[in-house]
Parts: sequence; C-alpha cells; structure tokens
Amino acid sequence: MIDWHGHAPGRVNLIGEHVDYLGGVVLPAAVDRFTDTRGAPAREWSVHSEIHGGLDYVRAIGEELSAPPQIVNVASDIPPGSGLSSSAALLVSVASGLAPDIDGKAAAVACQRAEQKATGVQVGVMDQFASALGRRGHALLLDCATLDYRAVPFPDELVIAVVDSGQHRNLAHTPYNKRRREAEKGMPKRRRHVDSEIARVHAFVQALEERRFDRLGELLKESHISLRDDFEVSTKQVDALVETAWSIYGCLGARIMGAGFGGSIIALLRRGSERIFVAQIGRPVILCATADGAYTAPS
Repeated sequence: MIDWHGHAPGRVNLIGEHVDYLGGVVLPAAVDRFTDTRGAPAREWSVHSEIHGGLDYVRAIGEELSAPPQIVNVASDIPPGSGLSSSAALLVSVASGLAPDIDGKAAAVACQRAEQKATGVQVGVMDQFASALGRRGHALLLDCATLDYRAVPFPDELVIAVVDSGQHRNLAHTPYNKRRREAEKGMPKRRRHVDSEIARVHAFVQALEERRFDRLGELLKESHISLRDDFEVSTKQVDALVETAWSIYGCLGARIMGAGFGGSIIALLRRGSERIFVAQIGRPVILCATADGAYTAPS
C-alpha cells in the first residue's frame, strides 16, 4: 500500500564551487532528471533503491522529520555519481513525500543535516536547496549565509552538458573535509579561491542578465583554473577533459563540478552544437534543461 509519494529533481551548479559551506553565494539550477519515492509506514526502515547507501539517507531524513519507520521504493533517472546530486534528490524527494507542507527552506536544511549524518561529510546546503526550490527556466542565486535567494532567467539559447570524467570517488575517502577545514581556517590559497569564486558568481549573474554568452564561458574557465590551482580539487584526468571541452566548437566554457577529486564536469553549449560536442568529447554526456524543485509552487 502506498501512503505517500515524493518527487524531486537533480541539480547542477553553474558556478560557485566550494563556497556554499562558507556562507558564500552560489548559482545552481534544478534539472530535468528526477527521483520518485513512494512509501508507507512499516515496522522498520527499508529501502528499495539503486543509490548506494540509500537506506542511510532515507532513515536520516525520516528521523530529521520525526517520521515513523517507512518502507520506501525509489525510482530515479539520475545516475549515481553523475554530478547531478542523486543523494540530494533522494533526500528532498522523501522529504516532499513525508512532509509536503513544510517550508521549502526548512526542508532543504533538514535534508542537509540528514546527508551530513548519513555520510559524515560536512556538505553545504546548495544541493538540497536547488532540488527543493529550483525553478524551470531559471538558475537560483542563493546566499548560503542567509538563505535569501532569487531566480535568474536562464536563456533558451544555452544548453547545460554534464560529462562523466570516468574517475569516480566516495567523498568520505577524499580530502574534501580537509579542504573545507583549510578554507575555514583562512589558508591563503583556499581563501583566494573562495573570494574570487564569489566574485565570479556575481559576474556570471550579470552576464546572464546581459546575455553576454562569451563572458559566461570565460568565467567558467577562470573557475576551473582556480579550483585546480588554488583549491586543488581537480585531477589530471579531469583537467584533460575540461581542456578538451574548451576546444570544441559551440562550447562556451567548462569546469570541474561538485566536490571534485574526479566526478563530472559542467559545460555550457550554444544550442545547436550538442551533437558536435557529444561526438567529440569522448565521454558520456547528459544534456540538461532547468526544472522546478520539489517545493516550488506551480507558476
């Protein structure tokens, strides 16, 4: 018997990497890949899911929401490890099913706490916030210190491409938490990335609003170089893939996306160049459009 149903999108982060947990500004967008969850009360927590650690995630958000044990079935077209935050989509989907009437900000923060508890990784709030409150046709400018946000129109002429580097990792087994501590303590190289990346977010929003597409590409390239050299979360394999993307006709720019140490890259393409990009990049590509979040009111 199905008692509730949840639905939430994955996300990309256009720009603003490794600044969310320091209270910076970020520019994610919910995308058209989704996780559906259906559940009902049970004697103990159980999950049918292809997402690694799905039971830990679901139990953690259930406990955050003070829900009794549930049996949960998960269906998703967000590939795990794809860079589209399948974990945040799972958490927000369950939250939207168990607590559809709570405030979207509160849901996102509860999901952030749940992910930290489930993984031991001190993730920021961006992924969960985008999945909860993204808006179709827009990116979301989010101040991670105040949780103030506004929608920024995302032009139809642009296509988001997420490319799997083939270098997969478990964040708990990488220096992710170490990088965070270094930035929090003010290590100069790490702070240089944080300060310059926050400036790039504001410049990126301005370029979107002014439809200066070439400027968007320049900022993505600058972001990757900063993540590579100052925050040191890239790898040689990812760097090579990013540089290949830069050279392909119709690609405005690209950078490593997410926590780093492998994973995926994000590229912005001029619409109409998708076929060329997919043919030349040499790795699996997911082409994305923006989408509404689980708690976004229908427009």
